Amino acid sequence: MGQRPNVLKPDQSPRHRLGYLIRELREARGLSMRDFAAKTFVSHSKVQRWENGARPPKDRSEAELIDKVLGAGGFLIELWQEIGRETSDPNHVSDSASHVSDASLALATAVSQAAPSGGEGIFIPARLNDGTVVLVAVDRRAVLRAGMGIGAATAAGLTMPAAVAINAPEDPFGFARSVTKNWSGLRLSRPNPDYGVDWQALLPGGRSMLGSQLLLQVHPARIVEGRVVVSVPAQRRVEEFLTRPTRSLLVGAIDTKDASQFYVLDGRKARGRLMKNGGVYEVTAPIAYELDDLTYGILWAVANYDDALQADDQDLAETRSDLKAYERLSASAVSREAAPGLNAVAHMWLGSDFCARHILRALPELPEVPAFWTREQRGEEASAWLIFDHKYPYLRETTKALGGTSTRAFCIPEGVVRSSPRHERILLFLSMALMEAMGIHTQVTTDPSYEAVEGFVVAPDREAVIANWVRGEGMWHVDVTARSSIVRDCTNSAQDVNAHSVTAAPTAAGRLRALAHYLDLPWAWLVQRCAHLARAGSSGLVQSRSRLVSAAGIDTACKYVGSLPADH
Repeated sequence: MGQRPNVLKPDQSPRHRLGYLIRELREARGLSMRDFAAKTFVSHSKVQRWENGARPPKDRSEAELIDKVLGAGGFLIELWQEIGRETSDPNHVSDSASHVSDASLALATAVSQAAPSGGEGIFIPARLNDGTVVLVAVDRRAVLRAGMGIGAATAAGLTMPAAVAINAPEDPFGFARSVTKNWSGLRLSRPNPDYGVDWQALLPGGRSMLGSQLLLQVHPARIVEGRVVVSVPAQRRVEEFLTRPTRSLLVGAIDTKDASQFYVLDGRKARGRLMKNGGVYEVTAPIAYELDDLTYGILWAVANYDDALQADDQDLAETRSDLKAYERLSASAVSREAAPGLNAVAHMWLGSDFCARHILRALPELPEVPAFWTREQRGEEASAWLIFDHKYPYLRETTKALGGTSTRAFCIPEGVVRSSPRHERILLFLSMALMEAMGIHTQVTTDPSYEAVEGFVVAPDREAVIANWVRGEGMWHVDVTARSSIVRDCTNSAQDVNAHSVTAAPTAAGRLRALAHYLDLPWAWLVQRCAHLARAGSSGLVQSRSRLVSAAGIDTACKYVGSLPADH
C-alpha cells in the first residue's frame, strides 16, 4: 500500500488541527470516508473538506455529531470553538498544541475510546505498534492538548506513563479490559493506597447528567443452583469495602471458554448477604445481574440521577417550595436562573415535576380524550420516566383520570438512533414499554421536522395543554390555551404521527417489537433479560439513595416486557 499523503500542517491553524484529528480518529475507528459520511449524514466531498481544513463544520450541531461518531469526548468541539475564536480575534493564540506530530494509531485509538473529561491515572485501552493491547494510565486532557501524538507529548515536556499490560496482576480477571472495551465512556483507575478498593469507576455524564463514581471489588465467582456465588477470601478487606458510605459494587467474575462474564451487586445489598461457608466468605447474587448493556444502562442512569439529586437535596426541596406560586398561573416559563445554585439534573427534576402537576390539574377540564406528545429522544432524557419518583405515579394518575387508553407520540429521527449507544437505546425502549404497560399506546415519527415541537396534550381541534421541560430554554414552559393556531398545530402533529407511526401495530407487543427493531435491539434477548431482571428486582443491582429516585418504573417496565412473547 502506498503511503498516505499528509498535506495538512496541524501547527498552521486550528482548522488544520481539527481536520488532522478528524482524519486520525476516523482511521483509528476503521472508517472509510464514505462510511464516515454516511454516519454524519453528509457527502463524501464534505468529509474531504473537513479533513483537509478547507471548510470546518458549519455549526456546533455538526461539530457535536462528528465528535459523537468519532468518540472524541468533546475535544473536537473544543477545537471547533477555537476556530471561531481565531476568526473573531486574529491575534488569539490557541491553547491547543503549537506542534503536532503524526499521531500514532495507538494513541488515536486510545483517545477515541477515552472518557468525556480529563483526569489523572485513568486507564484506557490502546494498541501498541506491535499489535499488543494494553491499558494505559494517562492524563487524557494533557495529552490531547499536546496534540495527541506521543512524540508531541514528549516535545511538550509531558511524561507518558508506562503501559500496563491487560493480563498483568492489576487486572487478573480481565474486568478492566472487558468493560472499557464495551463502554468506551467508562473510566477506571486504581487507587493507591487502595483501602480495599480494586477499581474506581467514573461513569460518564451526558447532555445534562454530571457523571458518577463507583467503587469496585472484583472476586472469582461460580454458578450454583441458578445463582452466582462470589468467593471473598479476605473478610476484613471486603467488610472494609462494603461499609464505605460511597456507592460501591461487588463484582463476581466467571471465566468461560469464550469470554469472562461479570455479575454485579450493590454494596449495601452485598453487605447483608455476606456469609461464611467453611473457611471462605461468600456473597450470592441473581444471574439476572450479569453486566451487559441492560444492567449497565440502569446503573449509569440511576447512579447519575441519584447522586446529582442527593447532592442538591435540601436546596431542591426549598426551591420547589419557593416556585409553588407559579401553580396559580395557567401559563408560565421559568428560567434556570430562578434556581441558580442547583445542578442540571435538579433543574430537570423541577421541570418534570412541575409539568406533571400542571397536566394533572388541566386534564379534567379537557373536553375529550386527548393525545399526548413528549419530547424525549434519547435514553438519558427518557430514563427520567423510569427513575424520577413522580413519573410512575403521574402515569397511573393520568390513565385513571382518562378512564381508558390514550396515545403518546415521540419524535426519534434515524440520526438520533444511530448516534445513541446501545445502553441508551435500551433505556428509551424501557421508558416506552412502561407507558405501554399503563395502557398508553406509543407512537414514533422519524421526521426530524418535529424535533422542535414542545411537549403537549391536545383535545383535537378544541384545546391544548403545553408542558415542556426537555431541551427547552428554561426549566419549564407550560400553558393552557384554546388559541386556534396552537391547537391546530398540535392537532395536526398528533394526527400525522398517529397515521404514519413507524411502530404502528394493533397490540402493545407488536408496537414494542417494532420499536425494538427500529432501535436495533434484539427482541428475544430483551424479553428474556427483562423477565430475569423483573424476578430479581433492580434494587439489588443499584440501590437509590435520594428520596426523589424510585425503582418502581424500571421494575414495572421489565416485568411487562418479560411477560411478552419472545417469538415472532
